[in-house]
Amino acid sequence: MTTVIIKSDSEKKTLLLMQLAEELGLMAEAQNAEELDTMAMVTGIGRKATDEELINYLSKDAGKPVDLDIAFAKYSNSK
Repeated sequence: MTTVIIKSDSEKKTLLLMQLAEELGLMAEAQNAEELDTMAMVTGIGRKATDEELINYLSKDAGKPVDLDIAFAKYSNSK
């Protein structure tokens, strides 16, 4: 099974997509999505967060990524 998530801010387009899915015999469900924030992470959002949502949430204000080799150099050279 494949799950497709489509983001739309147009009710008309969402309705058209739902009608197309129905005509094609596909199961479709529309849900209002909200951007994850600290409160949503603490209280839950009523469903499993997608990988994209988690990556976006966890990378907010994260700063510049650190290379793994550099991060663990201190430990790998101490044998």
